[in-house]
Amino acid sequence: MSNFFHKFLAGFCMGIAEITPGISGATIAGLFNVYKDFIKVLSTFNPNSLRLNLKYFLDGLNPMFTFPLGIGMLISIYFSAFFIDFLINNYLFIFKIFLSFVMVIAVVKNCFLDHSISLSKNFFVSFVCGVLIALVIAFSLIDLNFNNVFLILVAGLLAFTAFLLPGISGSLVLVILGLYELIISYIKNLDLIGLLPFIIGMLLSFLFIPKQIIDRFQQNEIQLKVFFSGLIMGSVPAVWLHLN
Repeated sequence: MSNFFHKFLAGFCMGIAEITPGISGATIAGLFNVYKDFIKVLSTFNPNSLRLNLKYFLDGLNPMFTFPLGIGMLISIYFSAFFIDFLINNYLFIFKIFLSFVMVIAVVKNCFLDHSISLSKNFFVSFVCGVLIALVIAFSLIDLNFNNVFLILVAGLLAFTAFLLPGISGSLVLVILGLYELIISYIKNLDLIGLLPFIIGMLLSFLFIPKQIIDRFQQNEIQLKVFFSGLIMGSVPAVWLHLN
């Protein structure tokens, strides 16, 4: 598999995952082993680390990595909006089973395949904390008025932050908030005006969150992956409760 096609396929699958409730785009990035490079590229835009140096910026942007990944994501997000809508309306039960299966596979990979089981056991408490946090979110009853532009902006910030974390699905956040179908309709209709506050929220997350994530990874990658795995496992009930 060529380098270009591998990155394009990774981006394509990340786009599908990000628009699919229950699967984190960052989790898929981890499966394709592009997560670290992806976060590193995004952290180039952090206001605290930006330099007035074109070479530094281009090196950080890594066009040979970013271009195929980004193109793959954009294509898949648009076309997946139609496909996901079809599945939810016609094959919801099977769709939920598929999502749950993928989430469990991601947990197995993070905890048992990426490193030894003995290392994962050291962070069992982190795993349990992740499960509990996700369960609290899954069983929460949130009823907010998302006709409010500010709340849509906040939803964009939360969804994109979740997208960056390998364990939390940005789309699942939208399902829990009751905003998923609205955003899907905006994407299908290419309604950029409707999406504008959501995009602004995403950009705020885009500018400030990646650097924080990469710092945490450098401190303890295994513990963070085990914690995210707990978030994935604890998010399974949310798929069944909130996706209708």
